[in-house]
Amino acid sequence: MFFARTIYPLLSLLTASFASLDCKVSPADSAWPSSDDWAALNHSIGGVLLETAPVASSCYPGNPFNSPENCTDIQAQWPYSAYHAAWPESIDFPIYTNNSCIPKGATGWSKSRGCSIGGLPRYIVNATRLEHISEAMKWASQRNIRIVVKGTGHDLNGRSTGAFALSIWTHNFKHIERRRAWSLPGRNETDDVVICGSGNNWGSVYTAVHRQNRTVVGGEDGTVGLGGLIQNGGHGFLSSHYGLASDQVYQVTVVTTDGRVLVANSAQNDDLFWAIRGGGGGQYGVVTEFVLKTYPVPENVVMGGFSFYAANSSTNGGTASWNALSEVVSSIPDLMDGGLNGNVTAYTKTSAMALGLTEAPPGVAAIVGFVGLNMTTGHMDAIVDKLAARVASIGHGSYLNISQQQASTQNYWSFVKPNPLSSNSAGAVSLMTSRLLGRRELSDIPQDDLKVYLQQALISENPDSGTMLLFGLQGGRGPAKVPKYMRGSVLPAWRTAYTHTFTLGASINATGDPSESLKAGADWYEVAKEPVWRNWAPNTGSYMNEGNPFSSTWKDDFYGKNYEKLLAIKRKYDPSESLFVWSGVGSDLWNYDLKSGLLCRVKR
Repeated sequence: MFFARTIYPLLSLLTASFASLDCKVSPADSAWPSSDDWAALNHSIGGVLLETAPVASSCYPGNPFNSPENCTDIQAQWPYSAYHAAWPESIDFPIYTNNSCIPKGATGWSKSRGCSIGGLPRYIVNATRLEHISEAMKWASQRNIRIVVKGTGHDLNGRSTGAFALSIWTHNFKHIERRRAWSLPGRNETDDVVICGSGNNWGSVYTAVHRQNRTVVGGEDGTVGLGGLIQNGGHGFLSSHYGLASDQVYQVTVVTTDGRVLVANSAQNDDLFWAIRGGGGGQYGVVTEFVLKTYPVPENVVMGGFSFYAANSSTNGGTASWNALSEVVSSIPDLMDGGLNGNVTAYTKTSAMALGLTEAPPGVAAIVGFVGLNMTTGHMDAIVDKLAARVASIGHGSYLNISQQQASTQNYWSFVKPNPLSSNSAGAVSLMTSRLLGRRELSDIPQDDLKVYLQQALISENPDSGTMLLFGLQGGRGPAKVPKYMRGSVLPAWRTAYTHTFTLGASINATGDPSESLKAGADWYEVAKEPVWRNWAPNTGSYMNEGNPFSSTWKDDFYGKNYEKLLAIKRKYDPSESLFVWSGVGSDLWNYDLKSGLLCRVKR
């Protein structure tokens, strides 16, 4: 339904002085479409235009936006990604919406902020047909209106929202169809594929293809949407075996900002096809459909591992724990070449109490969790026994507490079966930093040097709270062996990386001004954490879905040598520069001010 609503008063920074700047239009500008203009657009696209009405409005006096949802239910569901995916305007991490209209008690809530549209999009196209997107995109681009794209809103870096924007919500594009012998464009062969609408999440696709005894490479969290994961590369449980999510794409359907509907594959619009596969989501157009390669379902999944921490508060215990972590991390490439994936997670100070400890141990604590496909529990136990024995020898039998997990097995579906309640970290503050690490950084380095890098990567702005460092074992042989014609524009460092490694540590003031809080966190990372990556792994990069969008070296971090080519493609398919995301291609030419909501061209 389309609602005619009076525009709420703008923030004080929206003054006449902005009129002289080259900005995307806002309601303060004379060029902003009238209510009649918006109504005409709504009529032209079959009545699917929504005026943004924040769901948490019912938690405020008078329910200013007439939310139909009970506030108690909103508060209970706010931490769940699946809940935000169901609402057209909502995203997981509201700091990127300027904490506009969030429920009392949620991270970032403050009584003085109240409920407003703020950093949320102004209008939303609840599209059900390609023509809805095409007409709306063309209309907005001609009027210099910013466009954003939301699939599920499972978005760590705020790219699926923006003030005074027209949002394209792909939620309704949920078709799924398997083709056993789909003809590959430009190649005289066929493959088993699934044709998916971009409004699906991975859980729905896994469920559909598993019924036909197939699987696909996608995100580990079933509530994550296809579009953002694939377009930014995308790693998951099967990545170390078959490559990244972007490596599985045979064809996409894309609507560009000038209203064209294009099919892109290796035989037509191949430059756009290359860009979509890893060059950044929400930047070149709106993807409505993917054609993905499928695989046979693995026979079984075997899990094993162990944890360790200092046995006492002595200096020797702390030192032994750091040496043990170095030993485990340096072993990762060989273990992955042997068929394992999983995670190695390190914790310091009070963060280490995640292991169930009653007090923080000295040094570092770690959980080592391995997963193998199509293997026996005996084989997993042998691998874990050998590594745990090496760790025990480092601790001289007394300086470390080691708890080993006996290997267990389960069928593949029970392991990957989606659970919407498992993703409950939404409604929080999101800012992290990450790096792709290869054999050079993990194994071919003196362990004393490796230990120093680990200690530096685990520093925290609040020394008492400590932090975490997670090594995701998603690279290795899978991404390395993907045929070149399937690789797309994803950061080349993925082809030699073994781990996607990320860490936290900045103390973000959740209730402060969001732009100032994000800047303070980013500034701390720039001084304390980013130099560690640049010294440890100067020639690799970062995974943009789980990286620092405010890094001063984001072009190299996220795009590497592909950046200039991607910029040319961006200008070709989005000549009006209607699509903007932080650390997106060409984003350095624009400044997005969360306080005012204005997106303005940077003066050179």
